[in-house]
Amino acid sequence: MKAFIDLLARRVRLYRPDGNPLRRRSDRLESVAVLVTALVLLVGVWPAVLAGRLAYEGALQEESAHAAGRHQVRATLLADAPAARVTLTEMPVRGQRAMARWTTSSGAVRSGPVPVPAVAKAGSTVPLWIDAAGSPAPPPADRTVLRTRGVVTGTLLMSVIVLAALGGFAGFRWWTDRRRYQEWEVQWARADEDWGRRRSP
Repeated sequence: MKAFIDLLARRVRLYRPDGNPLRRRSDRLESVAVLVTALVLLVGVWPAVLAGRLAYEGALQEESAHAAGRHQVRATLLADAPAARVTLTEMPVRGQRAMARWTTSSGAVRSGPVPVPAVAKAGSTVPLWIDAAGSPAPPPADRTVLRTRGVVTGTLLMSVIVLAALGGFAGFRWWTDRRRYQEWEVQWARADEDWGRRRSP
């Protein structure tokens, strides 16, 4: 922790504005670039949070629209669940289905394949979600899943903002370094000429 604080303090001293006469114009421009990058990162938090919230609310509204008329009933199995094959080279089958019968809220009797546990037997009952028409429907999405979608959306947007800001700063730093190297070469060439004149009789 102390090493990180020392590094942060050195960076602050390096980029803070001051009246140091040894600072070049490129150094001051780099300090401004650091400040702009930090501001972009701070301001970028709000769009990321907003995007995550909108994604969560949109998923919630979509789930509410799909949930209209959807309710849970008990379905009676008409056949055993298919036997699950488990070997060293095969994984157990997921999403097994078996024929079942259920009654809708209007009293109509329906039948068809429904998802069942691997050990379900004929005559047992399993929970089944159906839509307003009485057909099998997916269960409601967990609120945790919807929140996760919002968090992932916000995190992705923030990642893009961070990469763009740091990439822009890295590109600016590369450009200023090239300018510094060019200036140094010119200054060294002038210094060589001056020293050559002084040494000549």
